[in-house]
Amino acid sequence: MNIIRLLPLKGNLTLCQTRYLSCWSCGQDIKQLVENLFCSNCKSLQQPPKENYFKILGVSETYDQNENELAKKFKELQKYLHPDKFGNKPKEEQEISENYSSLVNESYNTLLNPLTRGIYMLRLSGKEIPEETEVKDQAFLMMIMEKNEEVENAETEEEIMKLNKENKELMNQLQKQVSQAFNDGDLKLVLKLLSQMKYYTSIDQQIRNLIRSKGIIR
Repeated sequence: MNIIRLLPLKGNLTLCQTRYLSCWSCGQDIKQLVENLFCSNCKSLQQPPKENYFKILGVSETYDQNENELAKKFKELQKYLHPDKFGNKPKEEQEISENYSSLVNESYNTLLNPLTRGIYMLRLSGKEIPEETEVKDQAFLMMIMEKNEEVENAETEEEIMKLNKENKELMNQLQKQVSQAFNDGDLKLVLKLLSQMKYYTSIDQQIRNLIRSKGIIR
């Protein structure tokens, strides 16, 4: 049986320590990978570990994440994994680098976004948020409709940036509530809050598009 776990390395890298696993290239039993990803004998890049996104990036499995720390972990891993570095390697190793690099990209993009991070954590807990989640809170839905209208009617930079600030403040408050709900183990509340967050995320994207179309420099 293959057992894989991740351990911290110097410089905040992540070390994949493997027992009962052989290198796909040279066949040597691997007890420890060097530079976080490679066989210590033949230096071949190994297959990505079958771990969740948090462990792939080497960050704590929690809703609260530091964007700078995530970016740092991502860049450290991609420094070794970018497919351009494997142009002269065997085809199998090139494919491994592409798959591994893609997995790291997917992990980073998922955990960077508060909504997709929450949805992913729900999935790890065995829960799914439906694509079309019905929000029954009529007062909330009315507020969202009003916000959408305000964004559609916004013309001046002052109006747009005011809406941008208000929406980000609402999203930040919601993220704090989601974090607390995860800490409390209240997945039912998490599901409700993430369903609401989908609406705010949509408004945020509308405002971003408006800012770009107006050529507003932030």
